[in-house]
Amino acid sequence: MNSDFMTPRKSSPVKPKRSRYAVSEETAKGPKVTRCTVKAVEHRMVKGRSEKILDVTAVPTKDHHQIILRDDWTHANVCPGDIVNAIGDWSREPSTGVLTMSVCSKANYFIHHPDILITATSLSNASHCSRRPLLANMVRSSSDVTPSLVWGNILHEVMQTCLSVAKWDDKFMDKQISEAAQRSLGELLRIGMSMPQAIIEVKARAKGLRAFADKYIAPSPKPEALMTNTRASRDERSLLAIPQLYDIEEDIWSPAYGLKGKIDASVEAVVQDIDDSSTPFARAAPQVRESRSPMPFEIKTGRAVAGMEHRAQTMLYTLLMGERYGTEIPSGLLYYTQSEEVVRVPAARNELRALLVSRNDLAGHMMSRLRAKCEIAVSEDQVSGEATIDDLESFLPPTIDDNRTCGKCFALDTCMLYRKAVEGVMDTTSDIADIYALKTGHLTSAQAAFFKKWEALISLEEKDLVRFRKELWTMSAPEREEKGRCFSDMVLDLFYTPPDSLKPTTKKEGKIHRLTYRFVKAKSGGVSLLSGHMGIGDAVVVSVEPGLLALARGFVIELAPESVVLGVDHELDEEMIMDRLRGRREGFVDKVVFRIDKDEMFGGMARIRDNLAQLFYAGADSRLLELIVDLTEPRFVEDEGDHLVAKTAPALAHLNKDQLLAVRTVLRAQDYALILGMPGTGKTTVIAAIIEQLVNAGKTVLLTSYTHSAVDNILMKLDDADFDVLRLGNLDKIHPEVQSRTLAARPLAKTIEQLEHQVMSPPVVATTCLTIDHDFIALQVKNKAARKGGLEVSLFRRLSDAHPEAVVDLTHQYRMNSDIMLLSNKLIYSNRLKCGSDSVASRSLHLPQEKKFMALVHSRSTCRDSGCWLSQLMSESCKAVFVDTDNVPAHDSRVGDLVENQIEASLVHQVTECLLGCGAEQHQIGVISLYRQQLKLLSYLLQERKGLEILTADRSQGRDKDCIIISMVRSNSEGLIGELMKDWRRLNVSFTRARSKLIIIGSRKTLQQAPLLKDFFELSDRQGWILTLSPDAHLMHNFGSVVPRKRSATDMTSDASENSVLRAAVSGDGEKAKRAKVIRSSGEAILTGRPLLQDIVNDQK
Repeated sequence: MNSDFMTPRKSSPVKPKRSRYAVSEETAKGPKVTRCTVKAVEHRMVKGRSEKILDVTAVPTKDHHQIILRDDWTHANVCPGDIVNAIGDWSREPSTGVLTMSVCSKANYFIHHPDILITATSLSNASHCSRRPLLANMVRSSSDVTPSLVWGNILHEVMQTCLSVAKWDDKFMDKQISEAAQRSLGELLRIGMSMPQAIIEVKARAKGLRAFADKYIAPSPKPEALMTNTRASRDERSLLAIPQLYDIEEDIWSPAYGLKGKIDASVEAVVQDIDDSSTPFARAAPQVRESRSPMPFEIKTGRAVAGMEHRAQTMLYTLLMGERYGTEIPSGLLYYTQSEEVVRVPAARNELRALLVSRNDLAGHMMSRLRAKCEIAVSEDQVSGEATIDDLESFLPPTIDDNRTCGKCFALDTCMLYRKAVEGVMDTTSDIADIYALKTGHLTSAQAAFFKKWEALISLEEKDLVRFRKELWTMSAPEREEKGRCFSDMVLDLFYTPPDSLKPTTKKEGKIHRLTYRFVKAKSGGVSLLSGHMGIGDAVVVSVEPGLLALARGFVIELAPESVVLGVDHELDEEMIMDRLRGRREGFVDKVVFRIDKDEMFGGMARIRDNLAQLFYAGADSRLLELIVDLTEPRFVEDEGDHLVAKTAPALAHLNKDQLLAVRTVLRAQDYALILGMPGTGKTTVIAAIIEQLVNAGKTVLLTSYTHSAVDNILMKLDDADFDVLRLGNLDKIHPEVQSRTLAARPLAKTIEQLEHQVMSPPVVATTCLTIDHDFIALQVKNKAARKGGLEVSLFRRLSDAHPEAVVDLTHQYRMNSDIMLLSNKLIYSNRLKCGSDSVASRSLHLPQEKKFMALVHSRSTCRDSGCWLSQLMSESCKAVFVDTDNVPAHDSRVGDLVENQIEASLVHQVTECLLGCGAEQHQIGVISLYRQQLKLLSYLLQERKGLEILTADRSQGRDKDCIIISMVRSNSEGLIGELMKDWRRLNVSFTRARSKLIIIGSRKTLQQAPLLKDFFELSDRQGWILTLSPDAHLMHNFGSVVPRKRSATDMTSDASENSVLRAAVSGDGEKAKRAKVIRSSGEAILTGRPLLQDIVNDQK
């Protein structure tokens, strides 16, 4: 089965014993694909038949060609500017000399919008209804689990395991069925099925496996190994043997055909076609034609019907497999597990043509939603002449209006919701009118309008997403590496053995991390791997150059300047990959070179649409719909909170009056309560207290937040709680102190009852979600129409503006001393913040070894104690300070489209080492920067300080430290500060993480261009908080002889001339470290100002 939207992620428990496949020169064809940009489209009639003449420019040669579309290929709605693929042979037009390709029913293929990869399953299901696959692709739910889907997944695992190890006896298969059912306990629990029942169901569907193996698993066809071939004549029969396996669940992306799919098994098939004609001579000596070829082997768990959808899917896989293996695949194989039958599916041109025409139609619908034809106004005061959301044309095909078919469709709820809210269909007479009324009759016109508006706003933000994915095949690895989104020229480290901490475990259910590999640069030197957008936790796609796209997907586990460790979902067998490469048009290669690309849109926007749609479905929580959409007033019980709090007053004695009011308000709430907690006011403490009170009242609690760190900080507050907590999520991203609360840390459940107890008995379940925090990172939507529509307004803001009586403010903070608090109070909170006690207000950082260590530093440095800038920072009286680097100087620089400041990083490193030398503990210090490239540079410089946290503003929430050091990065003569420096929420979060000492390092001249920071500098001047560094201040102290160092910063880059910036920084030649003027890439431009997309990307980090 492929990786379609309806297929849960499966695990492959057994590593297949793959065989190698080498393509002979005679059969190595592969499609001749020409990527083109359409310049003009002409319609004409020739002998009563329609034709389309496309004037195109080939990519990247820019040669002028002409494509003539005939027959059903003319249905494609091609427009100037579209990208198309012409597959086939060109001929030169004698009269014009222009290369021309005629695409008709008999020759060549035409692919419209090839960068939209449509799954083979989606396309094969589109014959009855082309609306269904589009909706399922747009609104992707993880809750659609059916018994047949579960049985199919279990049986696939069993069949694939048997193929992998070539064992088919009953005892072995029974064991595999039991083990696969064990691994599927989560799905069995969701469908309410016990283990014994599941095993019975799967065995019933697996009854033909043993007979299948006896008949077909052999070096050459056996006489009884008949294969069904619906295209064979009466006197023809076919025999099949499967002598070897090439791969299991081979995931293939094809930008040539605009398709993708995951093939159950890739096998070698030996086929004998026998012609038994009616003559006695032919029967005595029948003609036998034997062929040997790779083929897709699709496993179906029903009875042998060879329906149109199954045959279509298998035919499409022949295209995908042919591109991957570099040879023409004549047929595919369909096996139905409840029988002994294998069906041969020839790759017939007429059927493939019809499927690709249908594929173009689907891609056209999808692209029409992504393409912004005009600016859409969504506010009441829209500019005259602008289109409004009400003017949006339907982008979906019409419903088929068949009561029986529609009533059984898995996308019925979504389909009817779009029909009502987006398309505004009035229907009282069609065959599905009753279903339509049942599914949408509960929606008011205002609720339907709300869904249409927000669906459109999401689409406006989404329109550029294809640009991310298509870079994998439209840009070379070096080009994409320059943008920071790829590691090019990588090879496997064949001597690497992952430590136990990096090995995948079977308890990580659904995790992509199945295998661990380490990659290194094929050539030493060059730019550091730290110099890019990719970091630990990011989703990646592993491909092989030239031509093998997306061989594996996974995550970055470890990252160093010259190596990267990945956890991936698929084996990377170099010998097998070499065979694939030799069969392609690129010809002979002597080594396997990988490219590792960032997969920014790993999750996609479909989950967001699903979250929205779930509010509106029939049978959903109508009260929730009223509260969020209609802004119905929330309800509170008058005395419930006081009654519950009175019972447990001693347990809440540590809370102040604001915090107690927050607890009471939550306990009184029947719908929702809102707590607005300013920095340091104890939000984590209050949430922990609320959880304890709710559990004591016999209630269950779902704890969720935008970040893993926020969830884990709250759970660490519940360490001493006398109730159980279940922490769900990716184990690699959960704090080590909280991992004991995960399923992976519990005894492996062997029955449904045990798993149900583990999952359902804890009164508190904690996980992350995609959300927007009110005071942290509110939406900053770049699209003008989306901003007008309110996409930048968080749900918290929407509800608090409508019902301020439901909001409780926390104003007493217990984190920051009075100096640090003054920053946020004056700049952000209008003096509403108060110190919770005198001891908090006077808090300072005492460094017990300050005098001794600083004396050692000064004895080995050009700097002396008198007037030393480091001594001033170490002073206990220095509580909030801005370190101005303008005189040093410390200029920022570009690494691709990323920004870093190497001299500033050196200063941060010196301050950090000085604090540690003076007696601070690593856990007391936090280093923050808004720029990920700077964080990678700092992480490398401070790599030996394992207990030191180096964080983005986004991830610093809940990470309060005695001392915070902030690297502001931006420093340049042009006064360019970027968008991040204008984000007061991120700056405020960064400033307010410090308890006793806040050290901000940056360029005053550059940073004061931002209005908020201009106010900050005026305040700092009045308070005397500015420390101006002298020229070359970063060279005054020699820390090399004072603290141990693993490697110098210079080691991060090669000796190549393009990296002279870093060498200039380290050597003190600061003036030579000039900024490289680089235009920001399209990818960064898309993410900048689009936090909804940033949330999707950050959710994988």
